[in-house]
Amino acid sequence: MSDDTRSPEQIVADLIEKSPICMITTTIGPDGRLLSRPMTRQSSDFDGTLRLLAPRDGDLVSEIATNRQVNVSVQSSDGFVSVAGRAAVDDDRNAVAENWSPAVDDAWFPDGSEEATSILVHADSAEYWDSSGSSIAHIASFVRAAVSRDDRAPDMGDSGTVEL
Repeated sequence: MSDDTRSPEQIVADLIEKSPICMITTTIGPDGRLLSRPMTRQSSDFDGTLRLLAPRDGDLVSEIATNRQVNVSVQSSDGFVSVAGRAAVDDDRNAVAENWSPAVDDAWFPDGSEEATSILVHADSAEYWDSSGSSIAHIASFVRAAVSRDDRAPDMGDSGTVEL
């Protein structure tokens, strides 16, 4: 356990904000199969809602129409976050334009923003694994535990669950 003074909610936000890439997992088909796909987050700030862009007539939109429950996972150099939430399609053209990033989105939407729609994921809860801080300290803790055959797990950072 570290001496981090941030709240669990702030740790989650910090970890999410460090990576523009995430994986969204949806349920497909009546048998409950899961499908994950990489996405680019459209806002650098996390306020409890993740913003993504998807093709208006794509599979993700129809999957969300069938089952709004999704999971979004994020990995950064400092840790991991798994967000459980409810997705919604928001076809507000102003929101699409506001979140449009030509450097990234032009590659996915060659015909422009008209073929995109916003996906909003309203977070219900998040699990996090925060290994920020000194990598050397984490490695030393791991080596110490391995060499001493100590039954206690090495201090590899903090983890927890947050209701959002």
